[in-house]
Amino acid sequence: MPSLLLVAACLLGSAAASVLLPAASPGSVRVQPDFTRSLRTVSPLFLSVALDASLLRTESLDLLRSLKLITLAKGLSPGYLRFGGTGADFILFEPSDQLSLPQEYGWKSSRTEGDCLNTVPYDVEKYLTHLLALQAPVILKEQFQQDFKNITISERSVDILYSFANCSGLHLIFGLNALLRKNQAWDSSNAQKLLQYCALRKYDMSWELGNEPNSFRKKAHIKIHGSQLGQDFEHLYNLLHTFKVFNHSGLYGPDIGQPGKRAIITLLKGFLKTGGNVLSAITWHHYYVNGRTASLKDFLNPQVLDSLGLKINQIFEVASKIAPEKKVWLGETSSAFGGGAPDLSDKFVAGFMWLDKLGLSAKLGIDVVIRQALFGAGFYQLVDRDLEPLPDYWLSLIYKKLVGTRVLNVSAMHRDTANNGTLRVYMHCTNPKSHIYRKGSVTMFALNLSDQDKHILLCCSSFNKTIQFLLQPGDSEKGLYSQSVQLNGELLKMVDRKTLPIITGKVLQPGSPIVLPALSYAFYVVQDAKAPACQ
Repeated sequence: MPSLLLVAACLLGSAAASVLLPAASPGSVRVQPDFTRSLRTVSPLFLSVALDASLLRTESLDLLRSLKLITLAKGLSPGYLRFGGTGADFILFEPSDQLSLPQEYGWKSSRTEGDCLNTVPYDVEKYLTHLLALQAPVILKEQFQQDFKNITISERSVDILYSFANCSGLHLIFGLNALLRKNQAWDSSNAQKLLQYCALRKYDMSWELGNEPNSFRKKAHIKIHGSQLGQDFEHLYNLLHTFKVFNHSGLYGPDIGQPGKRAIITLLKGFLKTGGNVLSAITWHHYYVNGRTASLKDFLNPQVLDSLGLKINQIFEVASKIAPEKKVWLGETSSAFGGGAPDLSDKFVAGFMWLDKLGLSAKLGIDVVIRQALFGAGFYQLVDRDLEPLPDYWLSLIYKKLVGTRVLNVSAMHRDTANNGTLRVYMHCTNPKSHIYRKGSVTMFALNLSDQDKHILLCCSSFNKTIQFLLQPGDSEKGLYSQSVQLNGELLKMVDRKTLPIITGKVLQPGSPIVLPALSYAFYVVQDAKAPACQ
């Protein structure tokens, strides 16, 4: 079948009337951006990452002292680092008894080097990744069987966690255990010990309380009403304000699961009515599919991708009525719940869900998106268990470098209904910190879900400076199942353990069509767009 023609037309106020578009063929897709004004502005920390609290069960927390992992995390700064998940509701802080605390020697001795802890040697890093590989299946089995046990977090572990975030340019959000109850209300005594320690260390960090309270009955045989949870947050807010260092700390919640059942919306309403006023932002979670049953077709299905918009609208419908002044975050999200989909969530194909989620979330008003997870025991990580960056990591890195905070409106009109939704296009002002930024430049990113190449013709004759960042599978034989990725035909990989590659684009010939190959995604920086919204 012939390639589709994608015509991207710029609407520059009254000047739009003078722009002559080529006649659209029956199979064409006409894309029209509005350069005159931005839809909204998202947080500079829009793309953020998480660590699952189950990492404490793997004896691999010292991997956060890996020079390689710190280098990879720095590439995604600025951002938030959320430490939470289901395991957070089973964590107990255990203060050290300094009189009986054994002296740590060798690599376990975590000394301060500047603002960071000393890094572990390479041989120790390999040993710890081996441990993680052995213990990860056990962690996933426990999660699947809902077999949760309490686990302690020591002062040393808190230090490692905070140092990793701080040295990586990320702001730590720590999830507190909400299942500690006394007469139905939250028992804050253990949390107070942790707050005292962090305040003593002058840690600049933010807080959550509880993870997916809608599932407390399933995992702990406890039911909490939204109004009670709101009161618990008020209690935590007041507790934070007894410490000078936490007077301006962020407080995020309620981290509910995605809306679907009426009970989740009821919980959110009750929570916001009693506790909404103390929140820094409203948080909720989203996954497209079940990791145990997901298929390749799910990852390429426009209807599956579109389902996110329905969930976002449900959340905003509640938030706009009860707490209209509060930002809304996707506080935990990835492709598939249950630890991700094996052989899918860590492959090139996962990038379609991830990039579309970033584009649609920003367009519909989500202020921050926190990706589950940077690394750990699951299949939806950005970095694998050997600390090798996966396709979604490289996608996130390039997004960070090219995409700014101002969101532009762009619409696509499909004449061929059979291809409706297979081309997905989003546009922002270019990140002004990018080395290729020019005043008024825009960054368009597009996903081609179809098995046909698509040609993008930028209609305006003034568009003569377009730079392409085309992402395709790094292993052509494995295709969508590849765990590596090519940028403009070159394999992306770290230079060494402390150096990321320089991300460079391909300058397109003026007036030439942009070819977006089948089953690929790309970024295009239009340096001479001269968009009024991006001046």
